[in-house]
Amino acid sequence: MPRRSSGSGPVAPWLGVLQVEIGTPWARSLKEKRALLLPLLTRWRARPELSVARMSDQDAHGVETWAIAAIDADDDRLRALLERARDEIAAAGLIARAARLDLEPWEPLDPRDAIAGVPASTEPGSATR
Repeated sequence: MPRRSSGSGPVAPWLGVLQVEIGTPWARSLKEKRALLLPLLTRWRARPELSVARMSDQDAHGVETWAIAAIDADDDRLRALLERARDEIAAAGLIARAARLDLEPWEPLDPRDAIAGVPASTEPGSATR
């Protein structure tokens, strides 16, 4: 299992994805559904730590499926971030008909992963000089 950041050495990133099916049974039209969902979607897309995608059911009145993703070096912090996003759905008065939170560890970078033609240096900004 990847280790957490300790301040030195390679950091193992974690990828987290929250998939949520949002029910909007009161929406009588797509315009009404978008009026409810887009403010939340816009607010999350402005947050640099989150990536949000409308995955399916965009043309259905009563439901829509989103995927909300984030990357962090700390799996607990990542889980908390995505759980807060799930809680914001409920706080906005939306119904989360189904939700799944997945966290996946990645391997830390290895010097053998260097990109051909890019200087390998730990000095900040050395690749741009």
